[in-house]
Amino acid sequence: MDKNSFYGKIYSEICNGFSIGRISTQKIFYFKHPSLAEHFSIYNNYELNKKHAEKRGVLSEEGKIKESIENDWWSYENESKISLLKKTVKNLYVTREKLLYPSQKEDIDKQIRQNKNILMSFEKERRELIGYTSEDYAENKFLDDLLISLVYKDSNLKEHLFNNDEEFYSLSDKEFSKIKHIFNQCTNSFSQDILKKIAASGFFQNLVYLNSEPYSFWGKAVYQCSKYQIDLLVYGKMYRNTIDSYHKNDKPIPAEVMEDPEKFVDWIENQQNQKDTGKKRKNSDSKNNMVSSYVGATNKDLKSMGVKVEKIKGKSLLQLAEEKGGTLEKSDYLNARENV
Repeated sequence: MDKNSFYGKIYSEICNGFSIGRISTQKIFYFKHPSLAEHFSIYNNYELNKKHAEKRGVLSEEGKIKESIENDWWSYENESKISLLKKTVKNLYVTREKLLYPSQKEDIDKQIRQNKNILMSFEKERRELIGYTSEDYAENKFLDDLLISLVYKDSNLKEHLFNNDEEFYSLSDKEFSKIKHIFNQCTNSFSQDILKKIAASGFFQNLVYLNSEPYSFWGKAVYQCSKYQIDLLVYGKMYRNTIDSYHKNDKPIPAEVMEDPEKFVDWIENQQNQKDTGKKRKNSDSKNNMVSSYVGATNKDLKSMGVKVEKIKGKSLLQLAEEKGGTLEKSDYLNARENV
């Protein structure tokens, strides 16, 4: 399935308010997309379940780690390594958000993967040592409650697949694993990253252009909308406002960017990064008499951003700017053109 078909499929599920899962050729279920109220209600139970487990004598992860260190099964040194790796990964993500060019982000992504792999190795070893925790209990109970309350037999979402807890807990391990796997696949399809790309798609932008009021868009009041419907419409309206703003200022977004949701989202975020860090691009008639350059960008970066690079004597403005230390004065630019 190509990405446009995938985005269309996810959009149709968001419109319906549910996703379909198949346990067998004869048995399917419908996962209801929760409203904001349902979303918060279910997630709030996590802490209650965690406290319930601890009252019954199940130690928290912190308590288990402390116990393991006291018995010399684990060490403070290993904990420090885990803490440092987590901090490193977090800082790399922050750095990535501030970068403008895909090639730079690819380098950071490689470092993130390497550090996460090392982190996973340490965490796996620790997990095998500390065993079952109150967090595990809360997480498992949270998933159980989620499946019991949001999984239905019918597309009208009137009859739950499990009428009571007893029916749910009588599932075989094979059936439970399959439902859990399908459920996780469904929820992963509604990540913020994917919702942004659907919102940036041409078909969705056309819909937002025609009407962007929640009731007429989704056919129900805001409090009845699913969390995914609300998030998708918010992103769609935000992108529509950005597009309109650039057109009003006679700076239309490059066609190559507009035609590709992934490029569009990256482009929008790059523009915001430039604004936040004060790295606004300058053109040849800017107040400080400078010509802008994209120092550090590869040709692939520029193409993905929809930037057309003028060449003088076979050299791009980017190359000329790099030769001048990263900035090209207007006089340098004019001299280069005169000597062509």
